Amino acid sequence: MFRPTTLSRTIVSLRSTKFNRNQFQVRTYADKSKDMTDKAAETFKEAGQALKSDGSVGSNFNADGAVGSKLQEVGGPFSADGAIGKQFTDTGAIGGTGQKVAEQVEEAGKEGEKKV
Repeated sequence: MFRPTTLSRTIVSLRSTKFNRNQFQVRTYADKSKDMTDKAAETFKEAGQALKSDGSVGSNFNADGAVGSKLQEVGGPFSADGAIGKQFTDTGAIGGTGQKVAEQVEEAGKEGEKKV
């Protein structure tokens, strides 16, 4: 003798229910991935712009910036044309490397936007 169980009742109730395909909104993984990629690309671009010599971080190290102006006051090798200070300009060893990294990071952000 067949005795209805919870599982068989569920199956029967699902069979009797009519689903409308337009009733549910399906958001695929690709849509979420695109949003995340867009955000990541924008973040990379902003980071790259900030690190450049005229950006919000890089500008602090210019001769008229927050850090650079203090070093200008100290003078000597720390001034913009001194042995140490000139390494922090956008063409110097340290500043130039920072400038190149900033450009690469910004380019990575632009490439990320193109791929989406």
